[in-house]
Amino acid sequence: MDTHTLAIEKAVLSDLPGIVEFVVKWLQSQGLDKYSFPLETAVDEASTNVLKYAYGGQGGFFQISCELQGHEIVITIRDRGEQFDPNSIPLPDVDADLENRRIGGLGIYIMKKMMDEVKYSFDVKQGNRLEMRKTTAGPGDANRAG
Repeated sequence: MDTHTLAIEKAVLSDLPGIVEFVVKWLQSQGLDKYSFPLETAVDEASTNVLKYAYGGQGGFFQISCELQGHEIVITIRDRGEQFDPNSIPLPDVDADLENRRIGGLGIYIMKKMMDEVKYSFDVKQGNRLEMRKTTAGPGDANRAG
C-alpha cells in the first residue's frame, strides 16, 4: 500500500494549485493518469470548501493523503476547522431551469458525481475527515510504479 501525504500547517486558498498538483503527480507516479480529471475536479472542489470555509478564510491545518487500496484510489482530506458534513447540504436540482435553481451545493454534487464514494466523519480531537474513493479497472488498468 503506497500512501502519499501532504500536510500544510496554515493552508490558504493560494495553496490550492499545489494541492491539486500533488494529487496529479501521485496519480502519474502510479500509472493512473486516466483518472486525473475526475480526481483533480473532486480534490479541487473539496479543498476549496475547506480552504474557504473551515477556517473562515484565515487558513489552518490541511492534510491530503493519496492511497491505492486494491483497485481503489482513496483520497483523504483532513482539517481541524469548523465541523462541516457535505452530506448535510441538499444536492441541487440540476434539471431545474437556471433561474429556479437554489444557490450552493453544486461543488458537492460534482464531487459525488466524479467519485464512486464520498464519506465524511468528524472527531472532536482529529477534526473533519473527508474520504473520496474511485475504483480503477484493476491490475491491467495501467503500468503502475512500485
